[in-house]
Amino acid sequence: MKMPSLFLAHGAPLLAIERNQYTEALKQLGEELPRPRAILIFSAHWESRVQAVGTTKLNATIHDFGGFPRELYEIQYPAKGDPALAAEALRIFAENNIPATAEPVRGLDHGAWVVLRMMYPEADIPVVSLSVNPQLSAEEQYAIGKALQAFREDGVLIIGSGGTVHNFAYMSMRSDTEEGDEWAVAFEEWLRDRIEAWDLESLFRYDTLAPYARQAVPLHGSEHFVPLLYAMGAADEDRTAAREHISFRYGSLSHVIWKFGAK
Repeated sequence: MKMPSLFLAHGAPLLAIERNQYTEALKQLGEELPRPRAILIFSAHWESRVQAVGTTKLNATIHDFGGFPRELYEIQYPAKGDPALAAEALRIFAENNIPATAEPVRGLDHGAWVVLRMMYPEADIPVVSLSVNPQLSAEEQYAIGKALQAFREDGVLIIGSGGTVHNFAYMSMRSDTEEGDEWAVAFEEWLRDRIEAWDLESLFRYDTLAPYARQAVPLHGSEHFVPLLYAMGAADEDRTAAREHISFRYGSLSHVIWKFGAK
């Protein structure tokens, strides 16, 4: 069964213990998709200069945050790794002249396990984690995802986990509404139009073309945005896109689900 690729916002770690529109949408997504044989996930919280691929046999749960309720630190997501799939990804990267390295120790950071726990709470699907590099060009980020797209034919779900509007300077932490600030909505709607048209020329220049781009994606903080490009690249041969969900937290933190390559 051919799988789509996904872009998922992982939001704040609190999503792991909350129930709202977005957590319900993630749960529903996991129920509606064909069951993947494995998952490849690019997380905004794993940055590296050279593309890294997790080769561990069992993923540790990384609690890479501070100042949250104790309940969050007690959560475990003991998904197995898939060393054979990781080795195949490394081989494909080499064939496409993409420098890459094996990482045998790192587990799943909250950019990965928060959303996976909503979709697949039993942690019974093997997961291979992948790093992102915000220093690369948008074209290079897209090409890394594109190199992996054949995996989708073999039942592998490819996910980019990040956030299209993610800037702490503009978040209103006291806001409890799920509606977004006007500027954040404007940025997301610009993205929607360009993504649905698969307008790569504009998307690769979002930082100068999109309204409120620097409010949505801070100059030195694009690591949450770029997983979108990795996920789109993984559906390059199909070039179809559907925004399955959008809501907001804290006024501007967007919770969005994009599905790529689905019929």
